[in-house]
Amino acid sequence: MRNAAIGSYRSRSKKTAGVALAAAALAGGLVIATSSGSASGGGWEGTAVLRDVSGNKVGKVKFEGDEHGTVVKATLNGVPVAGNTFHGFHLHANNGNEQCNPQAALGPFRNVGGHWSTTAGAHGSHAGDLPSIQVLSDGSASARSLTGRFNPADVAGRAVILHAGPDNFGNVPIRYVAEGSSVGGPDADTNATGDAGGRIACGIVEVD
Repeated sequence: MRNAAIGSYRSRSKKTAGVALAAAALAGGLVIATSSGSASGGGWEGTAVLRDVSGNKVGKVKFEGDEHGTVVKATLNGVPVAGNTFHGFHLHANNGNEQCNPQAALGPFRNVGGHWSTTAGAHGSHAGDLPSIQVLSDGSASARSLTGRFNPADVAGRAVILHAGPDNFGNVPIRYVAEGSSVGGPDADTNATGDAGGRIACGIVEVD
């Protein structure tokens, strides 16, 4: 349950964040991190183990946060993909406090809900939107990013989802018109998910 996890995060000590990364995090932005950047003093950690639709462990995502923001570190191995391809990577709401279900009624891992968002904004501005991950042809990947969009009380119990396709973050020019529409630009699906496709791996965040 999310509430049980929230109260147990622990203090630790790490190096001070770089000025540029801290400024970006405090502004609520999301950037690719170039250092471990965390401030000294109280902090928190969280972990999500990712499993594919067959139940195989295919990766681990670690969250390390403090007042400057949260470093998100993903390490993947054995992801069932073809070629060197980018994949959407997000925190999903999981408001029902469920476990990842590869046999959910609407499709694999659909039971954990849509992208987690604290505002009514379109995709790209959701609190749970993270940079896409490039997975190599052997199914491995390593990625690191910094976000200022959430804290322990927010992220505990959320679901980390790796998608089958790349994430366009809603960046569809107005000249492109979706099939069945007369209006150019991103459609409802694009604004909700970034057209990243199906869900190929899932893990629930546990906060220490």
